[in-house]
Amino acid sequence: MAAFAAVALALAAGAATSAPQLHFPRDHYGHSAGIEWWYFSGIVRGQDGGRYSVFFTLFKRAGFLVPTSQVLDLQNGELVGHSESAAPGTVGATGVDVSAAGAQLHYRPRVNSWRLAASATGYALKLTAKPQKRYVLHGGGSGLIGQSSSESSYYYSSTRMSVAGSFLRHGRRVAFAGSAWFDHQWGNFQNNPRAFNWYWFSCRFDDDTELMLYEFHNRAGAVLRSARNGTFVPRSGLGRLVSRFEALPGPRALVAAGERWPLDWQLRVESPRLRLSLRSLVRDQLVRGVLLPTFWEGVASATGTKRGLCFVEQSYQ
Repeated sequence: MAAFAAVALALAAGAATSAPQLHFPRDHYGHSAGIEWWYFSGIVRGQDGGRYSVFFTLFKRAGFLVPTSQVLDLQNGELVGHSESAAPGTVGATGVDVSAAGAQLHYRPRVNSWRLAASATGYALKLTAKPQKRYVLHGGGSGLIGQSSSESSYYYSSTRMSVAGSFLRHGRRVAFAGSAWFDHQWGNFQNNPRAFNWYWFSCRFDDDTELMLYEFHNRAGAVLRSARNGTFVPRSGLGRLVSRFEALPGPRALVAAGERWPLDWQLRVESPRLRLSLRSLVRDQLVRGVLLPTFWEGVASATGTKRGLCFVEQSYQ
């Protein structure tokens, strides 16, 4: 179980490192790295008029695949469905065509689209996602970022995807459409022994720009300045490194699962100059895990310099 915790709670940290460009579609596929995951977070509108958050991740580590998914009603905070499972398996180096533990993930290179599915008792999710902008390489455009003083991680995103699909709710199929964010990350790194908790933000703004920020904290809650980074994506789709920013939690919080989870944030970015206020759309957006530790994967509204919606991820170990 500790191995899967490391997968779920590790985002790359540190300064950008020069490296060859990644190559697609090859780097969409599996690698020999010790840790790898494919991550989707979406905000969609159902045919029933409701707005929902959709989350899916396929983790790969130590010969096992761990698919995890969750759908949440953003009007009333009701959990529509959650799935979490594990099975022996891997993702090959020549494609993504995975069926494991009640979940599926497929990539179709000819049309550059992704299909995923997940299910549990009384719950099923199906989704097709297609990038609307080019894939963005983090780490200042190299796609390689430092994980600790001696290890590194490859990391890229599709910051704006169109999505369509359906989920099962109370025995009824609900079709939906919306937008999503996709991350793919892999490496042979071990967790930074000083970095225990983190904040991660992925924002899609109404003016067709995007922002990603993350930072690690030590056990005392202090920010590790060497373990923080970000990328701003203008309309052109060419990502720009963000190295100076502040992420300040507000006074509102959810106390649950033995932790205090902030519900409001102030993001201050130096270049480009951004001043953003984030507010969680519903109070409880925890992904309560059994195989994986519980973490926060929630949608927040963004106002200020720009307006839009953000996914906020928070972890505690």
